[in-house]
Amino acid sequence: MTPTPVGLWIDPGCPWAWQTAVWLRRLAVAGRVELDWRLFSLELNALPPQTPFWEACQRDGEALVALALARREGGNPAAERLYDAIGRRLHVEKQESSAEVVRAAADDAGMPGIVDRAVAMSELTEEVTQEFLDARGRSVFGVPTLQIGTAKVLYGPIMALAPEGEDADRMWEHTRWLAERGDFFELKRWPRDIRPGEAATRTQT
Repeated sequence: MTPTPVGLWIDPGCPWAWQTAVWLRRLAVAGRVELDWRLFSLELNALPPQTPFWEACQRDGEALVALALARREGGNPAAERLYDAIGRRLHVEKQESSAEVVRAAADDAGMPGIVDRAVAMSELTEEVTQEFLDARGRSVFGVPTLQIGTAKVLYGPIMALAPEGEDADRMWEHTRWLAERGDFFELKRWPRDIRPGEAATRTQT
């Protein structure tokens, strides 16, 4: 089986993107997909384009530039390792996002000092900002967003709990089938009455 290339746009502070990333990482371990980690700042997205990076990204700025530096120095594997460490602290342990938490996560990932090095490199804020602008130019408007192979980008799937085992495979087959249909645009359920990390305990009527 040849892994399918999947571009995944994430914001480190988004718990929904975390669940999608957990699901896709399980597929990657099984050899189903090959992930390309891409950055998208929800904080930049919420403010006017001219807003300076550190003014906009007061919550997740350190995480974003550290992820950019990890990816520059170690490619997708390093970015994934750091994202996993940050995500575990934010979305599993429910710690509040801060520079101190990102530094601790970097230590967990075996990358001590990368946060302070990244913050000191002004070109990384420009890199993250440009990556965000490029994504917006490709119709990425939020996270998680996928690009499966060369198909159009697809927002989602949005799920409260990452599927595993056979359910992970089924979700992949359905998602890929929809993504490869150029005439498919949207399928949505509202409200989101189950929070990320929670299992469904009732049937919606």
